[in-house]
Amino acid sequence: MNREVLVGSDAKVIGSSNPSDVGIKGTIVDETAHMLDIEDENGTIRRIIKKNVILEIDGVHVDGMTILGRSENRIKNRIKLKRR
Repeated sequence: MNREVLVGSDAKVIGSSNPSDVGIKGTIVDETAHMLDIEDENGTIRRIIKKNVILEIDGVHVDGMTILGRSENRIKNRIKLKRR
């Protein structure tokens, strides 16, 4: 999961150092190196700091620390690993 593009995936915050983030669920609409933008069912976009959360993405639990960085760099690193 940590080497996939996350935009378009369904996500739910199941743990966070910020209690107000727990329970946020919706579709990931944007991703930066350190943030995720999740659009909830009301159309509100919530910005979540990756390193502070544990997410459920498409039924898989993901620690935010494992998805830090830009998605294009995660994909590039996957290609380098396959070549070795």
